[in-house]
Amino acid sequence: MIRILLALTACLMITGAGHAQDARATAEAWLRAYEAQDQDAMRALLTEDSRFVDPTSFDRPEVTERIEWTGPDAILSGVAAWGASAGEYTVSRTFEASNRVVFEAEMRVTYGEDENTVSFIYPIVTIITVEDGHVAEHRDYTDFDGMRRAED
Repeated sequence: MIRILLALTACLMITGAGHAQDARATAEAWLRAYEAQDQDAMRALLTEDSRFVDPTSFDRPEVTERIEWTGPDAILSGVAAWGASAGEYTVSRTFEASNRVVFEAEMRVTYGEDENTVSFIYPIVTIITVEDGHVAEHRDYTDFDGMRRAED
């Protein structure tokens, strides 16, 4: 009986690890596309019901409009409206559970092109929820008060 329970536990652990690896791979692919502002790659990872939300933006009109979009067109349009030419996550910690991959990071966002660029660093927690190999939700918690201009 104990051998059966141990075997079942091992199977559950292996299956769970496989799902976590799949979720992490999808979440990391999403972050790469998001960092590069690659709209085609981003669209390929979204579904019609995907959400992008940052509750910390809701009461910050001086920083950004409310970030709460559903569907690829709204998400891609909203992200493009920021005018960012690139982003770069510097991740300090990553973990996953229940198809959610959590990235604790600082994100350097560059706005503009060529010599007319300016970059800011935002402390951020990004949580990517993955369902069936697609991004069901991108949820940010951005420390807008901790934002600082990047020194190149």
